[in-house]
Amino acid sequence: MHLELIRFLRKESNHTGHKILIASLLAGISNGLLIVIINAASQNYADLNFRYLLLFGISVLILALTRRYTLYQTSSIARAALTKTNLRIADKIRHANLAIFEQVGKPRILTTLSEGTELIFEASRRIANGAVAGIMLVFSFAYMAWLSSVAFWLSVVVIVCGIMVYLFNQRTVNMELRISAQKEGEFINSMNHVLEGFKELKVNRAKSDDLFANYLETISVSAKEIRIRTEARFISNIIYTQVFMMILIAGIIFLLPQMSASSPQLIVSLVAVLLFIVGPLGFVVDAVPVITEANVAVEKLGELEAIFDKADDTAQTSPNGPLQSKATFDSIALKKVLFSYASPDDEKVFTVGPVDLKVNKGEVVFLVGGNGSGKTTLVKLLSGLYYPQRGMLYCDDIPVNSFNYDHYRNFFAIIFSDFHLFDRLYGIKDVDEERLNALLNTMALGDKISYCDGKFSTINLSTGQRKRLALVIALMEDKSIYVFDEVAADQDPGFRKYFYEDVLQELKNQGKTIIVVSHDDRYFHVADRVVKMDYGIVAEGAVG
Repeated sequence: MHLELIRFLRKESNHTGHKILIASLLAGISNGLLIVIINAASQNYADLNFRYLLLFGISVLILALTRRYTLYQTSSIARAALTKTNLRIADKIRHANLAIFEQVGKPRILTTLSEGTELIFEASRRIANGAVAGIMLVFSFAYMAWLSSVAFWLSVVVIVCGIMVYLFNQRTVNMELRISAQKEGEFINSMNHVLEGFKELKVNRAKSDDLFANYLETISVSAKEIRIRTEARFISNIIYTQVFMMILIAGIIFLLPQMSASSPQLIVSLVAVLLFIVGPLGFVVDAVPVITEANVAVEKLGELEAIFDKADDTAQTSPNGPLQSKATFDSIALKKVLFSYASPDDEKVFTVGPVDLKVNKGEVVFLVGGNGSGKTTLVKLLSGLYYPQRGMLYCDDIPVNSFNYDHYRNFFAIIFSDFHLFDRLYGIKDVDEERLNALLNTMALGDKISYCDGKFSTINLSTGQRKRLALVIALMEDKSIYVFDEVAADQDPGFRKYFYEDVLQELKNQGKTIIVVSHDDRYFHVADRVVKMDYGIVAEGAVG
């Protein structure tokens, strides 16, 4: 079990660890030599023994230098491995298809990456300390065997019995840690509802109380009880280890003289060895729970990465596909497309389609319909973010599939109703700051936001201002197809009129294709076509 973490560190760092192992051996042996020197020097206190004093100083120096090297190198390897893993997972996430991303959810991703990183790093330090302590223990017991073979075998019998009990308890701990990790994930998911739905909970006491009392609190208490049981087992193991050491010392003091001829000086030397190894043994015992939790974190990282390995929708992208070289198009079309959302038990809960819809280049198309009618899902299908479960998406009669989805999506600039506002103009190499400043002024943002050092001075804005800044960013991207999902909502009447009658008209004059999700029926005359969605179906007569 404990090898999982070591395997992870070796695999992700491409570091064999031979030098660290050698340094750990030297540190453990030099630490063990200290008790040998102490026992030898204690035979005669009459005169100052410079030889033993020198050996003691050299051993301490070697121990300090090798432990520093071991801890530093292990920490560096762990940081490098975690950085490589987190970057690789982040890269796979950005290549994943949207449906899988939504199923996994942001809370699980952030929790797995953040908590896993700290657990694995702390465990790597414990491994370094534990390795040195383990080698010191081996050396010390070898020294004990040299002092007295009977004492050594007595110690082996007691230790084997102790290890068996310890491992039995640890098996239960490992199982409870996995359950605890699952509960903590559920807690983070419920807490995300509190943070993301703060305004809604503030105006609905019943909803707030239900979420808190029946979910957040219940899950938290359940996780707490599991954690307390786990910690109790950890504590029991630690106390048990200390008691077992006392029993071993008692065996050396009371039983060994009855089993073989042993001088008082030998008994004192053996007890000194046992007392000397109590600290290193504590390092090993304390490291076990941290390493165990880190193993769970490694497993969770592996599970998360495996999900996104299968979700990569760009892996089959053809570098020379027909859409890669297309700078423009004549039309995009959905033909008999169907898409269904499914619950965790694979039961279909909402279906869009079958849909037949064609959008021509340069058209302004409004998508209208009630909330939950499927407008946003239709936009995601049109833009290649969702894949049809039946039917096909076409661009100029070219089927859009796994070989060219990535190229197709580059036609689009989209502002969803739940858009994310970026602090920089990512993807735009040479920013036309004159045009950008003009757009900021036009959107009445010039006195609130500036663009300097490659980023916006702030994105802490009101909802309407955030939408206007998102619109500025979309216009700067200069794409062929623009999709605006309720962008004019939360705007004052003056800006709403400007958006529909000026912004959309200017984009149309530039030959852009525009798809607008809207409820503003007073501006439907701006559209070339109005397509109505009703319960996932394009209403009769709405298709042009």
